[in-house]
Amino acid sequence: MINWLWEQQLVLSLVMLLLIVLEAKAIHTLGPKTVYALWSMLPLCLIANNLPNDLVSINQTSMYHYLVTLNSTDNAVNVSVNWQWVWLAGAVYILAGAARSQYKLMQLPQTPIAPAQLNIELPANLIISTTPALTSPILTGLVKSKLLLPDNFQSQFTPCQQRLMLAHELVHHNRKDNIYNLLAMVLLAVCWFNPLSWLAYRSFRQSQELACDADVLKQANTSEKISYSKALVSCAEHALHHFSIYSPYTRSNNMKKRIQRIQTTKHIKPAFIGLSIAISSLFVGSLAVANIAETTHKVSQPSMAIPIMRVEPKYPVQAAQDNIEGSVILQFDITKNGSTDNITVLDSFPKSVFNKTAIAALEQWQYKPRIQGGKAQRQTGLTVQLDYRMDKPYDGQTAKTSTIEKIKVQH
Repeated sequence: MINWLWEQQLVLSLVMLLLIVLEAKAIHTLGPKTVYALWSMLPLCLIANNLPNDLVSINQTSMYHYLVTLNSTDNAVNVSVNWQWVWLAGAVYILAGAARSQYKLMQLPQTPIAPAQLNIELPANLIISTTPALTSPILTGLVKSKLLLPDNFQSQFTPCQQRLMLAHELVHHNRKDNIYNLLAMVLLAVCWFNPLSWLAYRSFRQSQELACDADVLKQANTSEKISYSKALVSCAEHALHHFSIYSPYTRSNNMKKRIQRIQTTKHIKPAFIGLSIAISSLFVGSLAVANIAETTHKVSQPSMAIPIMRVEPKYPVQAAQDNIEGSVILQFDITKNGSTDNITVLDSFPKSVFNKTAIAALEQWQYKPRIQGGKAQRQTGLTVQLDYRMDKPYDGQTAKTSTIEKIKVQH
């Protein structure tokens, strides 16, 4: 998983950087709605970058064979960092923060109200409630949306402001923005180690709010725009949690830019919109073509991968004390950068006794990747047999079949 994530970072970083710059510098030229729509490039590029590409099929009868002796007993403390657990901890922390934010919102005291009490026609499937804990409207929920309003919503805001603020939340509802917010949150959790992910998440949410404003105010006159801006200032607040998937009417960290955008509305030329769509489509298409152009090669007798570094597996202390010997057969892939990936246990004897140390060692092995056409290729389906023996065998004792290749490993 970690190796796959690293392979995606170059493409994701380029796209995120481009979209961040567009949101900051080109929103007046392209318009908020176009910039928000361009964020769809991110998942499209991720898909295009993972279309079936060049794989080298390895003859499954070829197997690496490695002997683990009692001298490899695990009598020292392993202080190496397992980066997969570090990544997982960060991802879980972010997702837990989002879940906690949603839970806190659900626990607020709420009083249902009838849609007829408001100054705008609302969808029949939209649940509406009021709560004293909020100062601005919030749309929450994924499958079944709920609109939460402040208790003093009708007394604090004018009928015009109420209508525009509710229209803003309806845009979120009709576009299913909370689902997109969830996907953005998952992507942030998966790529939390990339600083651009945090900037991109903030830029995406800001683009979303600006696009809502543009939709609500496209037919508004100057007086309505001023009223809308005053409502933004009146109820600006921080989100209940930085990691959230709900859609609040406003936040103080983006209020200034939203008001500036309302004051400097310009006519958007369709030519610029068409050009941006054409360029983004060309970019995604080029990425897909470049990825799929690498033809899958079937190699019946491939040259064996060249090991660069092997970490010797540790002989489990308990197994050594109990005088237990055995074997583990593992299947694995070699990535384009030479690290191992997709490690699975095909067979082991005794069951599960040596699996953990075998996998831990294989995860740290490094290979010289296979080069074809000047490019490193991913290799799949390699197998290795690790024999755990109390004493070194005589020559020919461990490899009893011709399908097992012996490799001398320096360690």
